[in-house]
Amino acid sequence: MNSFEEEINKTFLNLKIPFVDYGITSSGSISLEGIFRHPRFQSLSQNKNSLFRMASMTKPITAYLTLALLDDYRIDLYESVRNYLPEINNLKIAYKEGNTIKYKKNDVPISFHHLLSCTSGNAYEHNNPLVSELVSKKEVAPMKNGDDAFLKAPLVFTPGSHWGYGISYGWLGKAIEAISGLTLDENLKKYICNPLGLKQTSFDPEQSSKEILAPVYLRDSEGSYSDITTKITLGFNPFHYGGGGVTSTLSDYLKILQFFLKVMKSDGEDTLVSYMFRNQIGNLTIAPLKSFNKSLALDYDIYPNVKKCWGYGLIINKEPIPKKREAGSGSWAGVLNTYFWIDPKSDMAGVFLTQMLPCYSPDLLEAFESFEELAYKRLIRN
Repeated sequence: MNSFEEEINKTFLNLKIPFVDYGITSSGSISLEGIFRHPRFQSLSQNKNSLFRMASMTKPITAYLTLALLDDYRIDLYESVRNYLPEINNLKIAYKEGNTIKYKKNDVPISFHHLLSCTSGNAYEHNNPLVSELVSKKEVAPMKNGDDAFLKAPLVFTPGSHWGYGISYGWLGKAIEAISGLTLDENLKKYICNPLGLKQTSFDPEQSSKEILAPVYLRDSEGSYSDITTKITLGFNPFHYGGGGVTSTLSDYLKILQFFLKVMKSDGEDTLVSYMFRNQIGNLTIAPLKSFNKSLALDYDIYPNVKKCWGYGLIINKEPIPKKREAGSGSWAGVLNTYFWIDPKSDMAGVFLTQMLPCYSPDLLEAFESFEELAYKRLIRN
């Protein structure tokens, strides 16, 4: 075992994390694929190709699928999505007057750009108080049901007026299917899996894939972990959710990140991928993520002292992050504490995969941040 793996595995051990699959790639080669299994969790598989529920790390994938499809069909990013999904026009804007939730008509057509840039007005039930309240009153379907009924949740602001993280990529997935006449999974194979030779990345995995599916653990306030795998259907739901439905492996996801790096290095500013790394929200601000379901995710202020913006499927740090990535890097996370970054200037990308709740637990954030810092220390700035 090399010094990098020894050092990072020691960090994971000290933080008492059950398991992590982690890797680093450049545009030219995959530099590292490693796994950590805590000795206290003796039932964990030593499989180096475990299948992970990528959750919101699906978003850059769906962003690329959208850009590729719109390019093929010569559809403008600013065209109204209602031309392909008329039902999106039914969404009203919810607001609160006193203790009462009221609704008003949305007069701004939702474009593909709005959905991609998270400026459409869509929200997540666990991040927005209005939608959280509507779900608790059973006036809006919860995401955990596994179908697409949650997409009927109202908007919480006028499209284009704010940045707000939400379910917009679910609408993108449905639009991709409506335009192409193919399922979201078939589009994934056409535009990403087949060209890159990915064997274990899917919106619709085989049931046999459950044999290599990583378990899900819930961490309580005392730091103890319990196995909640049987309660999690993410990745195997009948609805292929463009914002979080992909299952994949460390090896496959590294190849996706490597593809993005290759395009950014060789083809520069005039590519579909370059749209993902541009500021797509102008002067709008990235608000901290407030949680209304602490068993799912904790409050999280993303890089609070760093100027940032949103591209397509990625958050972009406009300034360097000390000891880590350069300015112009893209990153995001999944609710089961999966994380990645893509740093075109340094020609490096990294991925950190575990399956733990709640998201943004301090020990898991510390583990990921230590992994990234060590990657730059050993591989870039040594």
